[in-house]
Amino acid sequence: MRSGILPVAVGLALALAACGDDEGRVSQESVGTETSTTTTPTDTAPVQTTTAPVRPQTPDDPAAEGKDAGGARNFPEQAPGGAGDEIPASTQALFTGSGGRITPRLVRVPPFIAVRVRLRSGDGQTYELEGGGQSLEAPGGRVARPVLFDGLRPGKRLVLRYPDGRVVVEASAEPGP
Repeated sequence: MRSGILPVAVGLALALAACGDDEGRVSQESVGTETSTTTTPTDTAPVQTTTAPVRPQTPDDPAAEGKDAGGARNFPEQAPGGAGDEIPASTQALFTGSGGRITPRLVRVPPFIAVRVRLRSGDGQTYELEGGGQSLEAPGGRVARPVLFDGLRPGKRLVLRYPDGRVVVEASAEPGP
């Protein structure tokens, strides 16, 4: 009786194996309907997958600049210096030192817009301005490195002093060209 069970067990195992694929789906053939579909045998060998090594982005890397990096696209918003990291809108206040004085004495700027203050020496002497927690120095015949101040509220003033006087940046101008 044992010899009869073995062929039945093998036949049953083969029938069950033919009922579905690796995903647990049942083919139309194994159910016994009239429509016939063909199933493709699946490979039971383990599949090897490899991942590409992650390379660090360098400043010269095209992906760091948002350029096409072989099918993948890196957007500039996601990279340092991308969108939102721009220089804020600003207006300029240019002062010139000449004959021991700095002119103009008053510069009007639009309110709420950052002010980039520049100082230059027009006669070869050294000029300095201090105020708002910052200082500028224009060595003889050169332009000082500009200093960026936060925007001012309407009617407010930024007073910059030098040894013989002061200059004022006032938020009273209308924005625009």
